Order: sequence, then structure tokens, then C-alpha cells
Amino acid sequence: MCEKRGVDVYEYCREERNACRTKKWIGTGIFCQYGIDYEEFEDGPGNFTSAIVEMPDGSVKNISVDLINFIDE
Repeated sequence: MCEKRGVDVYEYCREERNACRTKKWIGTGIFCQYGIDYEEFEDGPGNFTSAIVEMPDGSVKNISVDLINFIDE
């Protein structure tokens, strides 16, 4: 069994006056394992690797791997 590692979790946000998306920190959680998610496009789904993260309140998030950062504790 792998050691549980802490991760900082982010989400993309877009400011009304700015067309660029920026990463916004939303909290710290525990990385459980890698997973798979998809985004639907006109010509079908596009799969991508995700991270399954347990948050401090007990909720579980399936997050794109570009939105996590492993931290040393």
C-alpha cells in the first residue's frame, strides 16, 4: 500500500474582465490514487488522467492532474 501524500488542490477561475483563466487554490487534501475522467466534445469524449483526492471534510474530488501539487509534510 502506498503512503498517503498531501496535495494542494486548485481550480480554474475566470475573471469577468479578463479572458484568461487562472488557477485558484481551494484547499489541501490527501491523494488517494490516480483515476480517469472525460470531457464531452462534439465528436465524442476526450479522456484524461485525474487525481482522486479526499478533502478534510470527508468529501472526495476527482480532479485533473494539472490542478494538484504534491506537498511535503
